[in-house]
Amino acid sequence: MRYAMLVGVAAVSVWGAVNLGTTNAGVFLVDAGQGAPPANLPLWVLGLVATFITLSLCRFVIFGLPSMFDDWYRDNKSWLYVTVGGALIYGAFYLM
Repeated sequence: MRYAMLVGVAAVSVWGAVNLGTTNAGVFLVDAGQGAPPANLPLWVLGLVATFITLSLCRFVIFGLPSMFDDWYRDNKSWLYVTVGGALIYGAFYLM
């Protein structure tokens, strides 16, 4: 549930950054050379939040999923063998 919420917040942040960026495109064209105006601070904050959440999720996928999958496999090993064995037996009878 925690990671589903992180994905949701990341999606909303990216959507907000893109939506805010498209509505203020004319401001960037007028101010091209003076830097970003302070009115676009929410755009940069949303972009930083989206970047931080994306990096956090990537770190979780790289380091967290293998150990979680190992624990899940260890807990469900017998059911996986039963499922694969049943599928093989069903396939053998179905194909005969």
